Amino acid sequence: MHRKNLLAAGAAMLGAAVLPSAALASGFALKEQSVSGQGTSFAGVSAGGNGDASSMFFNPATMGLVKGNQFVQTFTGILPYSKLESASARRAAYAGGTTITGRTDVGDGAQDAVLPAGYFVYMVNDDLKLGISGNGPWGLVTDYSYDWVGRYHGVRSDLRTYNFGPSMSYQVNPELTVGFGMQIQYMKAELSQVNDFGLRLGRPGSLDLISDIVGDDIGFGFTAGVLYQPLATTRVGLGFRSAVTHELEGDIKISNRPSSLAGVLPNSSTATAKTTTPEIVSLGAYHELSDRLAIMGEVQWTNWSRFRELRVAFGSPALGTSATEEEWKDTWFFALGATYKATDRLVLRTGIGYDQSPISDAYRTPRIPDADRTWVSVGAGYKVSDAIQLDVAYTHIFVQDSTLELTDTSPTGVNAGRGSLNAKYENHVDLIGVQARISF
Repeated sequence: MHRKNLLAAGAAMLGAAVLPSAALASGFALKEQSVSGQGTSFAGVSAGGNGDASSMFFNPATMGLVKGNQFVQTFTGILPYSKLESASARRAAYAGGTTITGRTDVGDGAQDAVLPAGYFVYMVNDDLKLGISGNGPWGLVTDYSYDWVGRYHGVRSDLRTYNFGPSMSYQVNPELTVGFGMQIQYMKAELSQVNDFGLRLGRPGSLDLISDIVGDDIGFGFTAGVLYQPLATTRVGLGFRSAVTHELEGDIKISNRPSSLAGVLPNSSTATAKTTTPEIVSLGAYHELSDRLAIMGEVQWTNWSRFRELRVAFGSPALGTSATEEEWKDTWFFALGATYKATDRLVLRTGIGYDQSPISDAYRTPRIPDADRTWVSVGAGYKVSDAIQLDVAYTHIFVQDSTLELTDTSPTGVNAGRGSLNAKYENHVDLIGVQARISF
């Protein structure tokens, strides 16, 4: 490649690494990988309905639609709101059945973030395109005070991923294009909570220990897709993102440990956890009703049923294993959208979507107080010149109020010692995105 092409490819890879990928998402997935796609609530993005290289995240075959070489950089401000409206906690009968005291006025537990994504497509010839992308496809941050009433179930949760994806597309014939790519994914996770060590001393609540777990790993996967265009005005795309398995390795550090427990409880230990991100299948359709008006739709399935539990094993026998039941279920996402070319330079977008949550009331935890959501989006793209286009988008996500009904009934159960927790959250999310596209 020429030097400017190499620079564009490098910028695409760095685009996902310069800022943290963290947000309250459906599960912990981050759909916000394209601002032009966000304008239609991601309707039709797997069929290249957004009209630029950022659709390759959902379907690598859509790179075949790119004319010449193209660099796309996006930045999405994610503004989640998850306010704890009410909460109460109680120890199990075997632990005395007493009320767990603590703060309930913790405010908004979700943190704002800016999520970048970068893409570069290089045209080898009319049929063969090579691409590279940088994304943060999975992430979340929730943060509570160490003295809140649900502290034994979780305090801080911080998951960040950085995914680099070399890919290619090949036009088999004028109607059919296929695509394939790799996922090279770095994951880092941090989990903090308070542990009621007083239970072991026979005095529940008398000694709270703070534990902080940090671990990371690199995993690998792939992407694949096809794009079928029976007419110049109609396209259908099918995209697939594989699961990526991570063997997270790190350390646990314990704070507030009195010196009298030095011989029983270590200050730190190794920690390991295995997690697998779910597969995603996306089906998109795009149809032009006229030279100016197009409609599109999207259906997406996510294999969240892979996430049955969160289990962390520690190197110290005194710490044993920590497990949290998750029992997530597979989810569907549906979206409808439209674009209108107001002028030769200005395109307007809008879309609505429905996004299922993988979490039921019985297994929802304060780490991810997720619920079903409805997307409403508007956006616009303006062609500054033949080579440069700027895009903006705004989305409001209406999230159902969520409740927690966690129980601690057995001294050997997964919630043993954490107490029963009942809570209610008020949720919503706002997204504000900007994007630049350079073609050459």
